[in-house]
Amino acid sequence: MKYNKATGFLTGIFPVVPTPLKHDESLDLIGLSRCLTFYLDSPAAGVTVLGSGGELPYLSDAEQLSVVKQAHQCVNKAKPIIVGVNAFSVHHALDKIAAYQGMADAVMVLFTGYYKHDFAALKKAIKAVAESSPVPVLYYHFPQVSGLFLNAPQLIEILSDTGVVGMKDSALHVKSAKMVLQHCNDSAYFSGLSLLLPELINQGAAGAICPIGAIAPTHTTEFFVNWVKGDKQAAQHTHSQLTHILPIVNNLAMSPVLQYRLLLWVTGFPISLLKQASSPQATSKAALVLLGVDITSTVRRPLPALKDQSNEQILQCLKNAQLITRT
Repeated sequence: MKYNKATGFLTGIFPVVPTPLKHDESLDLIGLSRCLTFYLDSPAAGVTVLGSGGELPYLSDAEQLSVVKQAHQCVNKAKPIIVGVNAFSVHHALDKIAAYQGMADAVMVLFTGYYKHDFAALKKAIKAVAESSPVPVLYYHFPQVSGLFLNAPQLIEILSDTGVVGMKDSALHVKSAKMVLQHCNDSAYFSGLSLLLPELINQGAAGAICPIGAIAPTHTTEFFVNWVKGDKQAAQHTHSQLTHILPIVNNLAMSPVLQYRLLLWVTGFPISLLKQASSPQATSKAALVLLGVDITSTVRRPLPALKDQSNEQILQCLKNAQLITRT
């Protein structure tokens, strides 16, 4: 299925919805509805459930289905839903997609490695899923967790030859991203980090599926819309606010200014330097709590839990981003 009018909803900001848990680490589906309401009340284009920020690989297949069902019921077709699918095999992926039929508007597929496989095998697997899926398929490129460090020509092959409608690119390598966009501008390319969109929107990027949008969906959407409209002054102002959220999703111990400078250096380097990913789940949930969403910051072990001093640091980030104005 190619990117066309039927899949034209795949544009804009799709926040990655955290999966709330109770203190005993069981699913909090009522909390999930509260999170979804937070995004439904924003101008975000849609939502992404069961992304990496939603602790996808830490949930059983049955729990993942429960999350999708709750999201479908809560969203009630008000916005499109992208559902993350992590799978070991084609059969596993298609089983999940079949279970989500009628509830997912698109799926984002990441193959989890156990044994190593070559690119040709991966490409065949992606094609098999895309050809059999009843909904549009995005390829989820997250080499820091999958171990599949594909180069730009390989990504171009996947977008051109497998039937996927686009991709989410969490490799965060601008040079490769621009090359992909140059050759595949008929695909829905989503960045895994909205802060990189100034480099990519003019190249044809469709938007972002990112953790910053999960904390600041309105600001992130306003930034994207203003940049697309050509109001660069307004977009840059909002973009500067969003940089203050970077510590929440990356490293609370480092200033946002330094982190953003490092981000631009690392993502703009001629070769990809990022080989691992940090865990933003607990801090992202804590940020939502501070923004008034009634959930806990509990995550599935062994993901790192929230540290005692983190709430104050997160609160300061939210104030600096002007998401919280109270003293």
